[in-house]
Parts: sequence; structure tokens; C-alpha cells
Amino acid sequence: MAPLKIRWKKKQLNKIPRKLGDLLEFPVGSLVWGRLGNSPWWPGMMVDGGECGMSAIPSGHACIFWFGDSRVSMVLSTSIIDFKEYYSLCFQPSRKSRTYVSGIIQAIKICAERLGHNAEQWKNEEALGWAKAGFQQNGVSVLEEATSKSVPDAVCADLHAIKEYIQSGQRSDGCMHRDQQSSQSSPTCLSPSDDLKKVKNGEMDMEKMCIGCKSSNTKIVGQHPYFKGALCKTCMEKLKENVFAFGDDGIHIYCAICSNPGEVFICSKPECSKVYCNHCIDLLAGDGAMKWIHEKEPWLCFLCDDALPSVCGLIKPRPDWMNCEKVSALFSVNDVTSPVPPPSRPKSGLRVLSLFDGISTGMVVLKMLRIRIEKYYASEVDKDAINVSRLNHGGMIEHIGAIETLNEGKLSALGPIDLLLGGSPCGDLSLANPTRKGLYDTSGSGCLFFEFYRVLKTLQMTSNNYIYWMFENTAAMPCRIRDDITRFMGTDPVLIDASWFSAQHRARLFWGNVPGLGNTVIPEVNIKLQDCLLPSMNRRAMVEKIRTVTTQANSLRQGKHLTFPVEMNGNADTLWMTELETIFGFPIHYTDAGNMSISRRQQLLGKAWSVHVVKHILQSLKLYFECESNICEKTEKMNS
Repeated sequence: MAPLKIRWKKKQLNKIPRKLGDLLEFPVGSLVWGRLGNSPWWPGMMVDGGECGMSAIPSGHACIFWFGDSRVSMVLSTSIIDFKEYYSLCFQPSRKSRTYVSGIIQAIKICAERLGHNAEQWKNEEALGWAKAGFQQNGVSVLEEATSKSVPDAVCADLHAIKEYIQSGQRSDGCMHRDQQSSQSSPTCLSPSDDLKKVKNGEMDMEKMCIGCKSSNTKIVGQHPYFKGALCKTCMEKLKENVFAFGDDGIHIYCAICSNPGEVFICSKPECSKVYCNHCIDLLAGDGAMKWIHEKEPWLCFLCDDALPSVCGLIKPRPDWMNCEKVSALFSVNDVTSPVPPPSRPKSGLRVLSLFDGISTGMVVLKMLRIRIEKYYASEVDKDAINVSRLNHGGMIEHIGAIETLNEGKLSALGPIDLLLGGSPCGDLSLANPTRKGLYDTSGSGCLFFEFYRVLKTLQMTSNNYIYWMFENTAAMPCRIRDDITRFMGTDPVLIDASWFSAQHRARLFWGNVPGLGNTVIPEVNIKLQDCLLPSMNRRAMVEKIRTVTTQANSLRQGKHLTFPVEMNGNADTLWMTELETIFGFPIHYTDAGNMSISRRQQLLGKAWSVHVVKHILQSLKLYFECESNICEKTEKMNS
């Protein structure tokens, strides 16, 4: 019955009136459902655009603060409906993403508080049950809030932060310093519009103006990796922080040009899903481009389509914008050339300690490289992940418990370690998580980074041999967190995206001293999704590369319309688990352990490394440790 119920809800939602309504029906503070384009309905609150930095709201639009991800958008009045009235139709219990559930609960609790309930301490089940019962007040169903529709203090704080962020993003480093002085102290200061006029008139080279803050009166530190134009220090750091930040729907969160939030246009190409803010299109694109893009559906962005020059204006892609080295170079300020110590002894087998081992991607890679593994210790607490490792590798892996229990005594008992691998959980470090707790909150998982650092330093201080090490985490983390990790590790990170080797976009940062880690010269491989589908099953890939696979089931959907990535016999279909394993680089049925469900197997893969990427990083170790081929050669010589 579930599919019938979903189909019925969709039919009812299609009956919602689309007449341009009077926005006075929803004053500031009203709880509403809203949506952008054809995206799903999302809970939010009507707010004053001026309070969040959106001073010019077009006619027929309103400003909505979205619960859960704490962003704001300008939304057509025809895409705004009452939260309580349409709750049963718009709420999707099957959506389990943390952001969506958090948004729903936040809206319900505000509604309950307005109806006289003390809902602050309600658990999620209580809040959802109360809403399902009809938003009751003292046992009686009501139509209007008992209290005024004021904007809560928490929302006001978020609006103020958004306003500050937008305003700071529209100024360069130099302009921000000048704002603190009197206006008469800088009579020669040019406004961004003056610089843009000079570029449009051919009086200034685009590469001498920061395309992020639209000003030349600031210190340029590099080129924009995608578009012709430069970047100042502030805009460069913003781009590095936000270029790989995605929402739960797989859509980029920040503008591809300036890396600012705001109302955006989304590229319709599922593999892209980049967004472009109104501010950049209005200032940089050609006259009438905003209207042209608004009316065009599907719309392919400036990188995906050779649009008319009259539409693109100053938004001109670089000919080599797809070159992976350009984006990777942004993150490595210094030359990441790992030290290569000369072999001081004959080659031997490799002794490995893998922290946060998961499903043992490290072991899979070392087997592929045919490096002889003398010992492989694994620290992991997920029982399902441990079962997958044991099923595939048997007694080759020795599990030694949680990382927190690895004190100096236990580490010394392991004997010499040649290679330390690890990637601490990224949930509390990622920009995709609006409730992230960061590195230093001990109630979250982000602080587990320091456990890796502790183990690394303990091994280095107590061991007589040279230790190779590699630490991994998400590329979509705030710059201050990235800088803190870099400060502790003592080396810049290297950005590597799995799409350079495989059929999946999966950008990650790697710190370490493995020889050649900084080598981003990628072999000429271009694996596409079609190459990973099971043959002879009449399955056709609808995209070339899928978006980052996470622990969420909907991460297998692609683009702003959340389409399925595969078509089979003319019908849309999702990826089969064996195909997903192939995309990651694992053997088929690798995660098929016990009676694990399909969703649980995806969760394990969603936390795993890409085999292709780790193989690229560790392949240089073949020069320093004994390989299976070396053993065969020695045996042949002895027999002869």
C-alpha cells in the first residue's frame, strides 16, 4: 500500500492552487511549506528579506528561512503554502536525512509553542505524534496560533549571521579594511561597478579583477579554477571551503562563481548540479540573461553548455576548467613532495595499522598492489563492518578494538608498524551538516581526529623504523577546521576526487607522507557509469558520473530532479548493490555478509574510501616493500 499512498499524496499536491496569492496571507513569522522549482516541499518561516541581507525582493516573491539547513531563499508566492494545513500532504516520513528531520521537528516545536505547549524538551517521536494528531491545543483542534507570529530568537540569530556573511562576501580584503576608515581617507577607491564597466569596455583585463567580490582594488592571490577572472585572498578561501559543499539533495550549496549563499539557479545536468547566485548573474552575465535563464527549463549552466555570448557576458569558462590539477592546487599552498627515505634494509613485508578501518579498504588495495602483508591490525567498532572484513579477508586481519583503548602499552605490543592509515568520521566536520560540532566538542565525533594524531605521535616516538602515514577526511569542511588539522599534521592536504579515477564524484582531502602523495598527474582513465553496470541486462546509464554516495538512500538519486541513474528495459531504476561495489572499486558481493539489508550495505559503502583513489596513493610503496612478484622471482632463482 505504500506506493499507492505516495501516489495519492502526489495527486493531492498537484491540486494545490497555483494562483498568484496575496502575500499578506503569510506575514513575517508564518510557518509555511515552500519549494524552489520542482524540488520537494520544505518547512520554513516567512522572514523580512532586509533582515538577512536580501534588500530587493522581486514582486510576487517572498523570503523564506528554511528550517534544518538555516538558509534563506526568495520564493514565488505560488510555491508557498500553509504549514499546518498541508502538513499531512507535504511531510514525507520516508525521508530520513538529518537535515530534513531536523527541519520538520523545528517547525513543529515552534508551532506547538505558539499553541501553548512546552515543546522545547519534546523528543522527535512526541513532536511527530502531536503533529499527526492534528496540532491539538488542550485537546481541541484550533485553526490559528494562540500567540503572535513573531520570529524566534534562534531564527533571528541565524538571519543576522546570514546577513553578515553575505555582506562580508560582497567586499574584498582591501574594501573591508577601508570600511573601518573614514570615507574621505580613500578617495581613489573604485566600486565593483566601476571595475566591471572597465572590463566590459575593454579597459581592464578580467584576470586583474576578483570575480568573487567584483573588484580590482584588492590583492589578487590566484585564478578562479573554473572561470576567467582572478580571486582575492578572502574569495579564494571561501571557494576552497565551499566548492565541494553539497546539500542532502546532492545540489551545490554555494554559487560556483563567488561561493556565496543566496537565491540560486541550478544546473539541470545531473552530473553537475552547480548553482549560480542572482548577484553574479545580474552583474556578470549579459543583458536579459536572468529572464532567459528563469524561463529556460532544462537549463544547462555556463560550464555545461556553449550558450550565446550575449547570455554569458563576462562569465567565460576556462578552456581547461576540467583539469583536476587546477582545483587540487588550491589546497596545497606548499609543495607536497613527501620525503622518500633510502631503503636501509632489504625489502620486507608490510606491517599495517588501520584506524577507523571500516570495511578494510586498505587491505583490498594492498592485495591489488600485490604487496606482501606481514601483519594488518584494524581498529573498528562497527560489527557489520568487521563481519564484512572477516568474510573477505579471514585471519589476515587482526581487530584490536576501539581507537580510544590503544594506549602506549598496547601499541608497543603490536611491534613495529610501517604504515598507519585512518580517516576519522566526517559527520561533525562537514559543511553538509548544519548542526556539526566541529573538532573540539567532545560530545561529537569530530574530536576523534585527535585520537589518530595521538596514535601517530606515540608510534613515531616509540618506534625505531620510519612510519608512513595517511589521514583522510571530507573536502567540504570549514577552512578553520582544515587549517587546524593541517597545523597538527605539519603538512598541507592534497585534494583528490574519485571522479578522476572512477564513475563517482567523491572529493576528499589527504594528509600524509606517503611518497608521491602530492602527485595529481592522473592516468588517462575515464571510467563511466555505463562501464560499471552489469552486462547483458539491458541496463543503460543516464549519467556519466554519479554524485557522492553517502549513508542516505536518496544519495543514489541524481540532479535537481532527483532522477534515477539507470534505465532498464525503458524503466527508471536505481543502482544495484553489486554495481555500487564496482563503482567504489570493490569486488562484487564484497559487502554481502550475513543477512545485511541493501540499505545497510549502502551505509557501509557510504563511509568507505574509494579503492581507486587509495590505490593511486599507495602504489609507490611497491618500491619499498616486498611484493608477491618479488617472492616468485626469488623462488625461481633458488630452484634454478
